[in-house]
Amino acid sequence: MGVSGLLWAVRALVLLQFVTGILGWGKEGLLSCWSHIVGPQILNLNKRCVENDNDQEALAAVKELLPESAEGDLANVCSWPDEIRFHYHWSGALHYVDTPDFRCNYEYCRDCHDSSGRKDRCVTGAIHNYTNQLSSLYQNSNSESNYNLTEALMFLSHFIGDVHQPLHVGFLGDLGGNTIQVRWYRRKSNLHHVWDNMIIETALKTFYSSDLATMIRAIQENITENWSNQQPLWEHCAHNHTVCPDPYASESISLACKFAYKSATPGSTLEDDYFLSRLPVVEKRLAQGGIRKHQAVQAEKKSKDMDRIRGLLRLCALAFVFFAGVASISLPGALGWSKEGHIITCRIAQNLLGPEAAHAVENLLPHNLNGDLSALCIWPDQIRHWYRYRWTSPLHFIDTPDKACTFDYSRDCVKDACVDGAIQNFTSQLLHYRDGTADRRYNLTEALLFLSHFMGDIHQPMHVGFTSDEGGNTVELRWFRHKSNLHHVWDREIILTALKDFYDNDMALLQEAIEGNFTDGIWFDDVASWKDCDDLLSCPDKYATESINMACKWGYKGVKEGVTLADDYFDSRMPIVMKRIAQGGVRLAMFLNRIFGDPEEGVSKDAAGPESWEASTAPGRVQFSLKMKISISKDAASPESRETTTLQQHQDQ
Repeated sequence: MGVSGLLWAVRALVLLQFVTGILGWGKEGLLSCWSHIVGPQILNLNKRCVENDNDQEALAAVKELLPESAEGDLANVCSWPDEIRFHYHWSGALHYVDTPDFRCNYEYCRDCHDSSGRKDRCVTGAIHNYTNQLSSLYQNSNSESNYNLTEALMFLSHFIGDVHQPLHVGFLGDLGGNTIQVRWYRRKSNLHHVWDNMIIETALKTFYSSDLATMIRAIQENITENWSNQQPLWEHCAHNHTVCPDPYASESISLACKFAYKSATPGSTLEDDYFLSRLPVVEKRLAQGGIRKHQAVQAEKKSKDMDRIRGLLRLCALAFVFFAGVASISLPGALGWSKEGHIITCRIAQNLLGPEAAHAVENLLPHNLNGDLSALCIWPDQIRHWYRYRWTSPLHFIDTPDKACTFDYSRDCVKDACVDGAIQNFTSQLLHYRDGTADRRYNLTEALLFLSHFMGDIHQPMHVGFTSDEGGNTVELRWFRHKSNLHHVWDREIILTALKDFYDNDMALLQEAIEGNFTDGIWFDDVASWKDCDDLLSCPDKYATESINMACKWGYKGVKEGVTLADDYFDSRMPIVMKRIAQGGVRLAMFLNRIFGDPEEGVSKDAAGPESWEASTAPGRVQFSLKMKISISKDAASPESRETTTLQQHQDQ
């Protein structure tokens, strides 16, 4: 997709930065996996993806392990360990190591445990564990593996990146810098986030013209020139071991003490002096992570089985090379609003919750999120192609007959498996919340996340699009200068362009503008009609009808294969997108208030939602100014959670 496409992915992924806890090189740094993107590209591994018979076997093994939707490319699921860590609660501790305050050293036996004291539960223990699990695939090739090797592959690849982020091996007292509140230039942040995101984000903007490829070339030149004499030391792994996470962790805590914590006191403002002296450290750790990931899979082993597993692990590194090529591809069945759209929808809704609903939401969410629904509102997109949740994929959209421009539930939502049916289903499940904890028929946390997400999806017009083009996914075009497709334009491009052009890439400003338009602005008189709903289980039909009407009037109109969409399309469609986000947020709040408030309000006594699956007048050109409200004419219109896993005991070397 080119550099511009990857930079789009960079901007989109940064929206997860506000999720509390350690996420590893951040969503703008790791960008869900910076070391996994930068490292392999630095090494030019993409030029020799399949070198020999071992690599051919490894490629086959990867394809066998990954879900079909990943098409044998691990890059498609590179951020998976971060996205599921609040669902797989046990995995949270595996992203980092907490060390004693101010000791500035790391010891496996002392430090590798979770908050409950369970041994081997840290990032280094996880790397050892998942390496051993993957090795068992071939060491016991004649017997069925006892491990989930798909998960092992994804975890190992991710955690090698995590252990190279210095503040992932930080002090226990400040949670690796997470509780040290600072300012990064003029923005509020925390020290951990500075190292996850801010340094790389600032470097891209200041020195590399926001061009990731240029930054990669600069690091590559450092490896071949300035760091060339150090590379053999980076690659050294004692005793012929496949991985050496313990030395990597020791390096990280030393760098954390020498560079990260130094001069970074609570309330301090970190600017040029800090940035310019720490950027080389960050870039070197990215380089080391990439090289070591590749080196780990090339460690010499005598057995053919280990040659094969090395080949498989080599593909772990190679897979991330192709992240740039797949990040902007919308898989059939769409991904809903962009992360920004879903997050704003959930935040708008949460701001409108009454006390009972707010309490219920907080009670259902993982406790470490402090009741922040938006932190997990994109979760259904992250797990939809995972084998265990593949049944959820058709629940994100509705395919309607081409050019009919109508929605009919009995015709378009076969066996209730569409976004409309999903909203009804999970609403019905949540209505059991008042039955108390004794009712274990449903996973109400998942039901809350699905309902919140699908309420956003049904308000995205192209999620109720035409069958033949998969809601615009197959309509290839250009958005200004870069390649895209019609569905993706409505999912992300319009929102990202608006953020850049009018809101200084500040999502809070965009949310403020949207909220201002329905609290005391142009949409104020419309809110009552948005919330009009006699029966919660039938109202999604109305929302779907609205979306297909808008898809025909605004989405498809004037669009042909290969067309370039620019200012005229953007200016006339942006108000539609923003209004639909507002409607989604207002209506989600209305649903949650009725579900968790008065149980009789808004639900027909005779209504029964779908049977639970798997368990249970065109506006003129609009003038905008930065940070101002949108101006527009009124005419414009589950399965049970996995709770535990067993880490193999790490044997001291």
